[in-house]
Amino acid sequence: MRDLADYTPAEWLALTPLAQRLRRARNVLVDRIYARRQAPGQAEVVARIAAEEAPVVAFTVAFNLPDAVDFLGQAMARFLPGTPLVVCDNSTDPAARTAIAALCARRGLTYCPLPPTPYRGARNGSRSHGVALNWIYANLIRPAAPRAFALLDHDLIPLEPTDLAARLAGQPCYGMVREGEGNGAWYLWPGYCVFDSAAVKALPLDFGTDTPLTLDTGGQNWSVLYRHLDLAGLRMSTRRRVHLTDPETGEMEPFLLADGWLHVGGAGHRGGGAGALERVQQAYEADPEGLIVRLRASPERLGS
Repeated sequence: MRDLADYTPAEWLALTPLAQRLRRARNVLVDRIYARRQAPGQAEVVARIAAEEAPVVAFTVAFNLPDAVDFLGQAMARFLPGTPLVVCDNSTDPAARTAIAALCARRGLTYCPLPPTPYRGARNGSRSHGVALNWIYANLIRPAAPRAFALLDHDLIPLEPTDLAARLAGQPCYGMVREGEGNGAWYLWPGYCVFDSAAVKALPLDFGTDTPLTLDTGGQNWSVLYRHLDLAGLRMSTRRRVHLTDPETGEMEPFLLADGWLHVGGAGHRGGGAGALERVQQAYEADPEGLIVRLRASPERLGS
């Protein structure tokens, strides 16, 4: 949240501070109610995570795209075989939930069907993601207490061997930094971040949005954690725009590369998320080890 001293007189006259704090109180209440809901097989999932001896356990929030989860599981088995993946299903489509549960069973991935989200529709995507992450943290991560935990987007694909524990070593957190608009606030994108459990266990982590500070999902951790850290003294993820040639149009299509992880994304791609995912998967299957080399050799910017 913005500090009260940061509001202008015009904003005070418009009661902006009050309105923003009321919305925040509503969001906190929804999060707390949702966090008390139980998931089928929740105790077994916690026990399975607690039994893992890996230095990092990864969690992904699945949402209506089984092919993305299958691709992530396949790529992690190739490039991060020692990092267990827990699939937390926030899908609103029952058929997608059935398909994701089946593919997790096939790949040996831990599967947790989250309680139905209190937020639906594209307008509430960030809030739905945030409330899901807060449920996962309260109900899976804290009770299972892995040494470190990673949060990964369901369409963030590793393209080379990665040691997440080594990237995190000596820091409370590691990931891809995103910043607010001209206010100095920053946060780690919850699609690619890792936390040392011992370093953050005493903190009330909150992966909700902080709209007044123009911070998306995960932004509430600015006031909880990030504002107390010296960003300049931390190692954080590299990021660059890379391109793949669309086989149908011949045009160069942009994607985000964070370290050695490709974010398929989808909203800005031809054919939407499923179309972009299919094109990336075709390129991956043609040359899994060589795709990262091709991407890094692609121009970072095209046109003027």
